[in-house]
Amino acid sequence: MEIEYKKKIRRIYAKEKDGDILLVIPFSLKDDKKSLEFGLQLVEKLKKKLSKKKRVEIITDTQVLLFWEYILKSELPNNLTTEKKWANFFKEELYEYANPLLQEISNKLWFKDVPLRIRKVRTVRGTCSHDNRILLNQTLVHLPTRLIRYVIIHEACHLVQKNHSEKFWNLVENYCPQYKELRKELKNQILLQKS
Repeated sequence: MEIEYKKKIRRIYAKEKDGDILLVIPFSLKDDKKSLEFGLQLVEKLKKKLSKKKRVEIITDTQVLLFWEYILKSELPNNLTTEKKWANFFKEELYEYANPLLQEISNKLWFKDVPLRIRKVRTVRGTCSHDNRILLNQTLVHLPTRLIRYVIIHEACHLVQKNHSEKFWNLVENYCPQYKELRKELKNQILLQKS
């Protein structure tokens, strides 16, 4: 566990960071023992929560996890020698899978040629902007296609409904009746990148 003191925050929180736990405390509470005790309680709660999640290594010495299947590195293009080349490879793989599916679902929702971007982001699996652009997190490429499909449906439904209202969830359910189970499964995934 790592402790970090920050000046521009008001509350204590704990979060998972690179397979470890980071406790963040406002700088103004640096010497306050009660605040530290409270922070340690948050760490314990987070440890329990994280222990229930499924941890999966996405790159090993010999294999790479793509669409929830380990592929031998020797079966992939041999020019994947840098982190940037790996990132581009993952983006292309996800785009090739996701874009046709996004366009198919978007067309059913009466939206044509919805722009799709793939980027590695820390906090979300996907987003739909106010001007109807979809962004998917590059790390989705490592998950099972059923979960990727759910994220695409979720974001496509935001083309119609920009919030998480009952109307939105009913629309999601029309295209993905088992969305509640998939959403829960998605929340219980932690992907570990080998350094």
